[in-house]
Amino acid sequence: MVYIARVPVRRIMSINVSMGTRVAAHATSMGRVLLAWAPPEQIEGVLGGAELRQVTPQTVTEVGALRKRLDEVREQGYAILAEELEPGLLSASAPVRDRSGAVVAALASSTSTGRSTTEQLRSDVVPLLVATADRISRALAESARPT
Repeated sequence: MVYIARVPVRRIMSINVSMGTRVAAHATSMGRVLLAWAPPEQIEGVLGGAELRQVTPQTVTEVGALRKRLDEVREQGYAILAEELEPGLLSASAPVRDRSGAVVAALASSTSTGRSTTEQLRSDVVPLLVATADRISRALAESARPT
């Protein structure tokens, strides 16, 4: 997974990810969103025979368990991960779709376990994230219409 845009915040302790940073898709909320809605052959290309690197003790590294998590992401419409990429990191992501409904990007919000919990992320951030991703998706669909 590659980050293509980021909006930083001003805090003493912040998450610093620059554009172009590559991270393991299985260990990120955005990667999970993109994998969850990827075509089956692409999922198989990533997971089929792959060794999922353990980044932290919480990282899901068993392919069957990851497949189950991808099913959950599709069912709920977003992903939340706790400390799978970095200790203390919480993140949530929602899919951004093109005019055809295909997921083409993911929108994410991250915080630390010192500032929030997964429950707070789910109740306070996810609804805003999903609504914003939906607005971006509608804007993409509008801009792709012939004039």
